[in-house]
Amino acid sequence: MTPTIACTPNQYDIFIGVDVDKKSFAFTVKDQTHMLRTKKIPSEPESLYNYIRKNHPDKKVLCAYEAGPTGFGLYDYMSEKEISCLVVSPSAIPTPPNERVKTNKLDSKKIATHLKAGHLTSIRVPQGCYRELRHLVKIREDYAQSQRAAKQRIKSLLLYESLHKHMQDDSCHWSNKYIQRLYTIPSSPAVRQRLDMIIKDLTYARTQLAAAHKTLRTFYKAQEALQAYLEYLQSIPGIGFITAVSILGKIGDPRALRNQRELAAFAGLVPVEYSTGDTISRGSVTKLGDKALRSLLVEAAWTAIRYDKNLRQFYDRIRSRNHPRIASKKAIVAVARKMTHIIYRVLKDERKYIRF
Repeated sequence: MTPTIACTPNQYDIFIGVDVDKKSFAFTVKDQTHMLRTKKIPSEPESLYNYIRKNHPDKKVLCAYEAGPTGFGLYDYMSEKEISCLVVSPSAIPTPPNERVKTNKLDSKKIATHLKAGHLTSIRVPQGCYRELRHLVKIREDYAQSQRAAKQRIKSLLLYESLHKHMQDDSCHWSNKYIQRLYTIPSSPAVRQRLDMIIKDLTYARTQLAAAHKTLRTFYKAQEALQAYLEYLQSIPGIGFITAVSILGKIGDPRALRNQRELAAFAGLVPVEYSTGDTISRGSVTKLGDKALRSLLVEAAWTAIRYDKNLRQFYDRIRSRNHPRIASKKAIVAVARKMTHIIYRVLKDERKYIRF
């Protein structure tokens, strides 16, 4: 399980903010009183570690860098060398509204300053089989998105060329028979060529998506640490295999969850709030979390209210409080958020959900 690093300034002697890119590390070093230096080195974790050992051998050091395309390589190396390191979400780093200059050096200074002040917290870095699972889940998401995009491109082309009348039954879930009918639509040579190529994209995405599902199931069967958690999750109405593995792939080891609100934040299901004094005003959800996970939970919520009496009553209660135009949408998002509480409970208690 990933260790939780408490960013309490008085526990550390040296604070290092690192701006990581493909070719170099720009880092700023601060102690408890002032800035020591800013330096640029090749993008090799070993170089940064050697600098720390050479210049601050007897100090307790805390590093931080932004999560990004360079992944967790620096975090993994520093953790192996027992150097505390935070991987921080870029959106969690305070930025002045009038800031107009951005450089690697300035970014490293900003990270070091907020790190020393105790303003930064680390994202959860997946470890072991959970990191592998995240990659496999991402493969599935990519091809699912490619499949949706290809379907939308086909629909748009048919509508643009007034060919949609030949495919009136477009609600048939895109069966093989339906896709074969697309090849028989009469059209000009150029439109035929364009449509055929998009159909090939769709066919490829479908094939790869099926392969991704098979790989996920094979991986799950080989990982005893995941099997029990998947059983707990799939005991919840509406949550099937894909949603369950996606949840575990996104959050990592469930033992690291701190509270149920954290799980809702992963999916961006926390409501926006503007409150002052005795006035409490809450709006729509923040949507700052993982879009794919949020979509899966909302989809699961629609199924859950059909089979769980308590969730259905909760849905009806929320819907009755809102304008008919938005009532269903707000109610189902509320159910999805409530399901994150259920998910948290079954994972932390390591038990199946009891359906009512």
